[in-house]
Amino acid sequence: MKSTTSPALPFILLVILALIWGSSFILMKRGLVVFTPMEVAALRVAISGVLLAPFAVRAWFSLENKRLAWYFLLCGALGNAIPAMLFTTAQKHLNSSTGALLNSLTPLFTLLLGIIIFKLHVQRSQIIGVLIGFVGAVVLVFAAKGEIAPGETSWYALLPVLATVCYGMNANVISHYLKGISPLTINSLALFGVTMFFLPYLILSGFFTEALPHAQAHPMFGIALVSIITLSVLGTALSNALYTQLIQISSPVFSSSVTYLIPVVAMVWGLLDGEHLSALHFIGIAIILAGIYLVNKR
Repeated sequence: MKSTTSPALPFILLVILALIWGSSFILMKRGLVVFTPMEVAALRVAISGVLLAPFAVRAWFSLENKRLAWYFLLCGALGNAIPAMLFTTAQKHLNSSTGALLNSLTPLFTLLLGIIIFKLHVQRSQIIGVLIGFVGAVVLVFAAKGEIAPGETSWYALLPVLATVCYGMNANVISHYLKGISPLTINSLALFGVTMFFLPYLILSGFFTEALPHAQAHPMFGIALVSIITLSVLGTALSNALYTQLIQISSPVFSSSVTYLIPVVAMVWGLLDGEHLSALHFIGIAIILAGIYLVNKR
């Protein structure tokens, strides 16, 4: 951690991110009442990318090493595009609390990928912590069985797990290849890059000419649209910049530990929204937290 950085700043950013991302799950849930999972994911990324477009253009022309473009695009895919699609698809079949609980596996995959791909030096206790975290994830998959509609399977609970693999890889990429580059530059270019895929999808799929006009007749249309816009501005554009800054002033594993706090916020929203949490949910998160403790133990 840089000596010029206040020791309290990483923890302040951690709490702010937990509040924002912990609320993202209920916002996704509101958006999915009216729009399809793919529409919510595409809108979330596209709105953020359009908002950051002016910053992306300026960042690109001022960027000295244009060969980093592939890393920006990779961050856009791993940190935004792919997880957005996975979480919205899962959110259609799971409650928001379960999605947030499974999201807490991010630090474990951050460490695991750091070991395998980036040759990160770790202690034995951290490896044990990774294995314990997997056990907790399995418990949560079983807990999700009671939430799945008839005829479906609990495999939907594995989609957020796959998203956390993407998040873990993204944190390592930023830490190893984009160190020293401003968070605004990284996130504006990353989001603008993947928006170039999502925006054409929305246009060519007839979203603006068919789906959107049809959705306006839904009584929850206003709430759904505001939820998606809030999700885009706060849950993607702003929070990603804060998260990148957190990675740069601390470490990938510490930064990803924000996902330990996200379930607390999400569960409060879930309980207020009438969601049911079983004993298996709490057992699963307790196991994951035990693994997390070992991962961060020095």
